[in-house]
Formats: sequence, C-alpha cells, structure tokens
Amino acid sequence: MRRAVAVLAGLLAVACSTPPAGGGTPAPAAGQAQAAVGLAAAQQDMFDNRYTAADGDYARLLAAAPSVADVHAGFALFLNYRNDFGDALRQATRGVELDRRSGAAAAVLCRVQDWSGDINHAVVSGRSAVRLAAENPLAHLFYAEALADSGDYAGSKDQIGNANALIARHPTRFLSAEVQREVANLDGDLGQRSAQIAALQAALRIQPHWLYRTAEVVDAELGANQKAAAHQALDSAVAETPDDIETLQMLGNDAVFVGDASAAVSLWARALRLAPGDATLLDMNGLLAVAAKNDVDAAVREFERALTVDPQDLHAAAFLVALGRYVQKEPEAGYREIKSALSADVGARSLRRPPPPQPDAAGTVAAAQALARVNHARTAAGLAAVHLDAHLTASADSHAFYWLFNNLAPSVSDLGIHLETPGLPGYSGQFPWARAAAYGYADPRIGEDITHRGGAVAAVDDWVNSVFHRFALLRPDLTAVGYSQAQVGSLLIEDMEFGFAVAAPAVPVAYPAGGARDVPAIFVDNELPDPVPAGKPRTTGYPVTMTFSQAATVSVASFALTGPDGKPVVAYVLSPSPSTENSAALLPASPLQANAAYTARIAATVDGHSFTRTWTFTTAS
Repeated sequence: MRRAVAVLAGLLAVACSTPPAGGGTPAPAAGQAQAAVGLAAAQQDMFDNRYTAADGDYARLLAAAPSVADVHAGFALFLNYRNDFGDALRQATRGVELDRRSGAAAAVLCRVQDWSGDINHAVVSGRSAVRLAAENPLAHLFYAEALADSGDYAGSKDQIGNANALIARHPTRFLSAEVQREVANLDGDLGQRSAQIAALQAALRIQPHWLYRTAEVVDAELGANQKAAAHQALDSAVAETPDDIETLQMLGNDAVFVGDASAAVSLWARALRLAPGDATLLDMNGLLAVAAKNDVDAAVREFERALTVDPQDLHAAAFLVALGRYVQKEPEAGYREIKSALSADVGARSLRRPPPPQPDAAGTVAAAQALARVNHARTAAGLAAVHLDAHLTASADSHAFYWLFNNLAPSVSDLGIHLETPGLPGYSGQFPWARAAAYGYADPRIGEDITHRGGAVAAVDDWVNSVFHRFALLRPDLTAVGYSQAQVGSLLIEDMEFGFAVAAPAVPVAYPAGGARDVPAIFVDNELPDPVPAGKPRTTGYPVTMTFSQAATVSVASFALTGPDGKPVVAYVLSPSPSTENSAALLPASPLQANAAYTARIAATVDGHSFTRTWTFTTAS
C-alpha cells in the first residue's frame, strides 16, 4: 500500500525546472520535495479511510506550498473522490494555471471535469495530459474515462491499453485498481452492467481496504437493480469503517441510497458523536428520525439543534416548516420551532444577528427561476409562455418533502417516486392529480417531472435535454406549472407539476427547433423510463422530438436525421403514444459531431392528413 502511494505521489509531483508556460515562478526544488512527502502522507490517509486526517494534511500542504501545482492537483483529486466537485474544479484549475506543462495537473483536471459533467472540456484536458505526460498512466486512464463518456469507446479502450503497458513496468495497487475502474466505466457506458460490476469487484479485490472501492461497487449494483448485493457489500464495509467523520458520511450516504435504514442510522449517529456541533450531521440525523423511525419529535429536536449551531441553515428551516405543514398538520409549527431554536442561548450571540432563514421566500425565488427556464425553452420552440400556479407549487412542495420523509421506503424507488402511499408521513394523494386536487387545483389534467440536480435551472435543463421528461414541457396545451425543491445533506429533489388545458388542434412542435444553434451533441442517459434499449451504449446523440396535439390521431411513417455528410444517422425512434404524450422521438445511437449541421425529417399522417416537416439545427462546438 505504501509503495502505491509513493508512486502516486510521484505521478502528481513532477519536478518543475523551467518556468511554467503562461507565467508563474517555479517552486524551489526543496519545496517540491517537501510537497511530495506531504502528498504521500495525505494520500495514505485517504487510502486508509482517514478522510478527516487527509483534509488536514492537504490544508497544511496548501499553506506551506501554495505555488506547487501538484499540491493543488492532489487536493483536487481527493476532493473529487469526496464528490466535492465545485472545490475540486477550483483546485484542479489552479494546478494547471500554476504549471501549464504539468501533464499530471492536466490529467486531474480531466478527471474532475468529467465527474462534474463537463465532458467536452474533459476530453480536451485529457488530450493535453497525454501529450504532456505520455509516461503517466493516470493521464491515459483519466483520458480514457472522458473518451468513454463522450462516446469514443474505441479511443477509451486504446488509452486503457496504453496505461496497462505503462503500469506493467511499475505496478501498484492503486494504479492496477484504477485500470479495472476504467474498464468498468467503459463497460457501463456500453450498457454492459454485469461486466461493469465484475470489473469494479476486481478493483475492490486489488485494493480491498479503501472503502471508496466498495462504494463504487454498491453504486453499480444499485444501478443494475441488484439491491440485495448492494446491501451485502455495504454491510461488509460498515464493519470496517473507522471513526472518521468524512468516511462515515460517505458510507452513510450510500446506506441511504441503498435504503439500508439500520446502517444509515448507525453510520450517521456515529458521525454525530464525533462532531455533535456539526449542522449537516444534525440535519441528516433529523431526516433519519423521520425516514427510519417515524419519530417526528426527535426530528424536530435535531433540526432545532442544527439551527442553533447554524442560524442560516435553510435546509433545516425548510424541513421544520414542511414537517409542520404536511406531517403535524400545524402550518405555523415550523416557524415557531425556527424562532425557538434561534432564540436559544441569545446571550452567546451577537446582537446584530442575521435574519432567520425564510424557506417560503427561497421557494418563491426558485419557482420563478424554474418558470423562466421553462418559458425560455418554450419560446425557443415557438410556444406560448405558461404561468406559475400556487396550487400546483404547493402540491410540488408537499411531494418533494414526502420523498424526503420516506426516502428509505422501497415504495419511493425508481418510478415509484411519482406515487405516494396512504399512511406514510406527508401523504396527500397517491397520484399527481390527486395531490393537485388536495391543494386546490381543480383540473385533473396533470403531469409531473422529478429530478435531482441541485437547483431550478439545472433541473429544467435536465428535463429539456432528455427524452420522456421533455414531452410535457413542450406540449401546446400546457398552461401552468408548479415547482418546488427540497434538500437535506446530499439528498435533493426538484419537482415540477404540469397543468394542461383541454386539448385542441395545434401546430406540431419540433425540438430542437429549425435554425437552432449550439445544440448539445451528447445525451448521457439517466432517464426512467429508459429511452435507450437494454444493453446499448448509454452515451448517445441529442434527442430530437416532434410533439403533436393530444387531440390528434398520429401515425408516423418515417422519422430520420441526416448528418453533415448527407448520410442517415443510426437512431432509436419512438412513435407517438400515450407513454410519449403523443410525441415522436428520435435518439441518435451515437454522439453527434460538434459544430455540425443536422437535418431532421418526419413524415406522418395527422387526423387523416399528410404531414411532413424538414428542419435543420447546428450542434455546439
């Protein structure tokens, strides 16, 4: 294990004997050597699952050697493994800025960009990394991941082969395990779930004590709906988990995602005992008091304590308000509890305290952002704007928190996320239309989109850039929406409710519209229902859709996309049906070319009349 860390430190600590391209002063050789020793210690702590200690190691390194690119790159990689992508990107970018000749820094930037979802830039950084550091196995491995995620499967396989050849000269546990991880990533992108899990299990066998390897196995087994296996893998890891706050949080999140109530409660309680004044840990223990134990009083106590620790904890405040409204059925209870928490220990606080968090005001801002983004997409498609409805927003808010209240219940997994079960905390109606009616929206023509993106704009973009979730947004009969979002810790949800008018004849709606520019070339499949056939690659081209009036009877004769070379694009086609909300969809089987013009053509019979349309759009560069 120590040898693996020493080699990794060497890969991230390339001596700089000439000034970095683009400016900057090289760090003294002594500083580089000292940084390499510190990096080795930090990485050893990470591999030993002492993430809190590693955090301290990197903080000291940054203070002692702020101009050493490898320190920023090493910290970025650590942050990436912690899923702290924002800070990881800042550190990785700084590493490249400090030394533009460092292939190791470019490689880490590639990995961070890829895990942040910025695949196009990850490919660029990966290409730079292998050019600058052709002998660095991680450069090839991280580039391989970006290539696979961009749909270049042959290129990814080649880079894995290049890395394997380099590692054979100086094998380490970490590097050998990373090869298997990238094989797994390629298998996953190709839709080969069993092979993906097998490769991740191989990585775990090579590096069995680093719990991150177990976490990736658990995630893959969950993705393949192998929940029993995921439970078993998680339970074996829990027994090995040290008393390290960040490691406990990592596995605690996995336990919640798996739905393992016992493990989740144990892990988060252990973390809280180590840091009883941590607001995030109090929040998660409060959520589990409801989701695992149905103990509302205990939840209130934990969230009140969180607000005492952090008076600006909006998530704690919002959860208390939601508990009052939807579980306790006392609409003002939450605000009373917020006031009570913030009035505790007044003597220890400044007299100039900031105002208390206002969950309803924050929700209003988020809903306005969501509405603006929806209307942006509808305007681009030539559709009329829709309005925000308070009743639908209340329904969305209730259901978002229902999901949090019952997050460990099997009934909310997969497509069950759209349903509610009588008797569970926060229940307001089994189906979206029943919930809308419960909050005063009389029309039963209701739809619903849900995602987990961390904000209103990202959520709407996720729906627009998908297949099944796009349909409702671009229906001509859509008149009103409601929106809410909720979050505790790493659990987050965005919910949009749709209100439709009586269907009437309407001009079919194409998306992307004719003349559209900067259209994404790639769609990374993350949808349920799944538009990609089982076993097929998960990275495809951007979806092209034509949405017809719900009142129309439609039969599609052909739907095709032609590339810039004039050749037809291989694609999966969905015909109009109730499941597609009377939309036709064309999903290219492979990513589209960048900065290229594509021509779509559809021929159909609509209400007995011939309908054809041909239009062109251009992908982003």
